[in-house]
Amino acid sequence: MHCAHCHRDNDLQLKKAPPDLHGVFKQATLPSGAPATDEQVERTILSGRNMMPPFAGRFTQPQLDALVAYLHTGLQGE
Repeated sequence: MHCAHCHRDNDLQLKKAPPDLHGVFKQATLPSGAPATDEQVERTILSGRNMMPPFAGRFTQPQLDALVAYLHTGLQGE
């Protein structure tokens, strides 16, 4: 998966740019207003939200865990 295509670069020319994921866990809530928890982020990744398509079946649980852990880093160095 290449989250940055939408969440950083918006190189897909989306009319409404998706939220930036840098520091997503530094706030109490996600840009949607939902709690900034691992469970909510996993739910959003797997089920999709608004224009974001669902990614259920595309990640193993260890891969999903690694993605959430990466988001916890604040995406430093990008």
